[in-house]
Amino acid sequence: MSPQNLFVATVALSLVNGLISPALPIMMALWPVWMPEMLRPSNETIFYGASLLVSTGTLLLSGLPAAVAERAGLGLDRAMWVWLGTAGLLLLLGLG
Repeated sequence: MSPQNLFVATVALSLVNGLISPALPIMMALWPVWMPEMLRPSNETIFYGASLLVSTGTLLLSGLPAAVAERAGLGLDRAMWVWLGTAGLLLLLGLG
């Protein structure tokens, strides 16, 4: 697979993790902290905003081992596989 396809798969896993993660209720409870005042706080905006924040956090957190792997000299392809595997691992932890 090309690195672009691996990145799309990693983003997809991160989005799914944002919907089912155990951190989602915590982010939904903290909506006054991250919700901008220009948006009306409805249940939908709180849910989707919290899901987007958890998805972004998953994407960033799973990118750390990939950055270390690329810095260690594994190359871009293997680093992208590490990124995808770490996002999959976080998804499995969210399911558990």
